[in-house]
Amino acid sequence: MNNENKKGKIKRSFFGSLIVGGFGLLALIGLFAMALSVLNPYIDPQRFVWTSFFGLAFWEIFIFNMLIFFVLLILRSRSAWIAVLALIVSIPGFSKSFSFGKKLTDEGDFRVMTYNVHNFKHVDGKTSSEDFAQAIIAKVKGQNPDVLCCQEFASFQKGVTRPKCIELFAEQAGFPNVYYNLKRNYGGNVVFSKYPLEKVDEKSGFGKENTYGIMVSVDGGSKGKYYVANLHLLSYSITDDEINVLMESTKSQENLEEIGKSVFRKLKYAFERRSAELKEVLETMPKVDGPVIMCGDFNDAPLSFTYRQMQKAGFNDSFVKVGQGIKPTYGGRLPLLRIDYIWGNDDITPVKYRRMRFKASDHYPVILDFNVK
Repeated sequence: MNNENKKGKIKRSFFGSLIVGGFGLLALIGLFAMALSVLNPYIDPQRFVWTSFFGLAFWEIFIFNMLIFFVLLILRSRSAWIAVLALIVSIPGFSKSFSFGKKLTDEGDFRVMTYNVHNFKHVDGKTSSEDFAQAIIAKVKGQNPDVLCCQEFASFQKGVTRPKCIELFAEQAGFPNVYYNLKRNYGGNVVFSKYPLEKVDEKSGFGKENTYGIMVSVDGGSKGKYYVANLHLLSYSITDDEINVLMESTKSQENLEEIGKSVFRKLKYAFERRSAELKEVLETMPKVDGPVIMCGDFNDAPLSFTYRQMQKAGFNDSFVKVGQGIKPTYGGRLPLLRIDYIWGNDDITPVKYRRMRFKASDHYPVILDFNVK
C-alpha cells in the first residue's frame, strides 16, 4: 500500500492516498464538531439552537476524535495533527465532563440525595410501582441522607392520592419533615428532610411555586442552616420506541424519517425551553443570604448553556470538585449523559460525591456529603 523513500517520505498507492485523505477529512470534521461542542455553553439556544446538538454529544465527538487520531497515527499521516488539535480543543469540555476530584477522608456534616423517580415506573416494565417505591425506600434508608430531593414523584399505590403516598413514603423512609407544592406540584418535586423545613416565602421565584422547582430552608441546628432548591427542567420527552427505531435503523426503515424529525423537533424545543426556564429561576430566585444547594434533574449536559448559566450565577458543580471519572446519571439507552446535578454556592463545601448504580428509574441517584460555612 505504501513504502518509505530515503528522505523519510512515504510513497502511497492511489488507494492508500485515498484512504489517508478520507481520514484526514474526517479529522477536519471532528475538529469542527468539537469546536462547536466546546463553544455551545456560550450560545443561548433561544438565539441559535444548532450548537446545542454538538454540546449534547461531547463524549461521542471526543471518542470519534480519539479513534481518528489513532488511525492516522497507524497510517503515519501528517493529518494526525488535526486530531491532536481537536483533542486540545476538547480540554475545557473534558474538565467539566470528567473529574479528577480529590478524595477527602473527612465526613461531611450533611448529606443530600437527589433522585428522579420516574413516576415510579420501573425501566424493566415489570416491577410494580409499589415494589419500586419500596426498593427506593430501602436504598434511601441504606444511604441515610439528611435531605432527599425527588423529581417526578407520583402515586405508587392504586386508589391512593399522591399527597397520601408522599406521607407514606416519608414515614417509611424515616423523614419527619416534608415539603411539596400542595396546589399544583406538576413536576412531582418533593423535599424530604430529617431536619425542620421552612418554605422560602417570596413574591417571586420559588415563592410562586412554579413547575420548575421548590425551595426550602433546612435548619440543621448547631451544624448550621442552609437552603435547598429542588429543580426539574423540561425533559426531551423522547420515547423508548423512538430511541429503539433510531438505534435499529438498519432493521426498520419504515418510520425512520418521520421519527427522526420528531426527535429533532423535541430536542430543539427542549434546548430552547430549558434556557427560558433556568433564566426565570435564576432571575426571580429569592434573595437568600447563606449556603445554598441547588439540585435535581436539569436535563442538560455539562457542555450546555444552562450549565454555564449556573456557573455564572455563582454555583459550583460538586461533581467537578470531589467526583471521580465520568459518572453519567441518565440510566436510559443514551449513554454517558450527566444531567442530574448537585450545585452549591461558595458557602457550601463539598466533601464526597457519589452516583449510585441503582437500576430502577431512567436516572441514577446522586449523593453529596458537604459542610456549610
